[in-house]
Amino acid sequence: MKLRALSVLALVLVGCATSTVEPVGIDSDELTAAPVKTGQGKGDKIIGVNDLTKVLEDGANIPAKYAPLIDAFGTISVGCTATHIGNGIVITAGHCFSAPRTRKDNVACTGKSVKWGVRHDKASYLTSKCETILTMEQNGDRDYAIFKVSPAPTAKVEVDISGRPAVDTTLTIFSHSQLRPLEWSKTCPLKPASAGGWGLDQFSHQCDTEPGSSGATVLDDTTLKVVGIHDGGLNPWNYGTYLSDTPLDEFIALTIPAPVEEPPVDEPTAQN
Repeated sequence: MKLRALSVLALVLVGCATSTVEPVGIDSDELTAAPVKTGQGKGDKIIGVNDLTKVLEDGANIPAKYAPLIDAFGTISVGCTATHIGNGIVITAGHCFSAPRTRKDNVACTGKSVKWGVRHDKASYLTSKCETILTMEQNGDRDYAIFKVSPAPTAKVEVDISGRPAVDTTLTIFSHSQLRPLEWSKTCPLKPASAGGWGLDQFSHQCDTEPGSSGATVLDDTTLKVVGIHDGGLNPWNYGTYLSDTPLDEFIALTIPAPVEEPPVDEPTAQN
């Protein structure tokens, strides 16, 4: 068990890239791992042919169905990828914030920020400050963080916490590999955790990622809803945490606008 825990730690240490955005005050151990080149050791999570595709300004070079989503992905100053799911609620991996093995709520994140909409031919349209980490956890079975930012991006990605998606569900990922502007992984099928030897609340996949992709949300390519969080990998298998196995349901109400109450309608008075 101790050997497995050490292996998991080694894998997440390569999940985030060294950040040059805010080098002062960073306290995440994983940032000591420098970015690696494709084909070099355990940091390599390009599986087979490199499918990572640069996302251009308006998404014209990728399938049109993704265009409304691309401004909802951001790069965190600690060297990971984030996704906005509405009303300033953001999802990433727990190891991006050096999360403890057991769940911890309401953690300060002073000095951390997210740049949204960074693409190869377009600068970021917004920088948000991290207000608080609502909850986070990192162990051999789960690796997630849910935090609040301000100001909130206008774009968001819907989530699916109804249950685990079926094996062979087609997945896709958008991330900031090696801290580069946004890139698309193309698609890959969801496989059981056992394929890569991962934890109880995790799954295996072979969508391409690199250090800096940690925390990127894994989308169901049909519904375009978030079903998981990419955490790391060891060639030939990457892995993620099922979104339905995180406590997001406790915070999801924060992302749903309150219903607008319609004023009462007076009944017409009967005429004699």
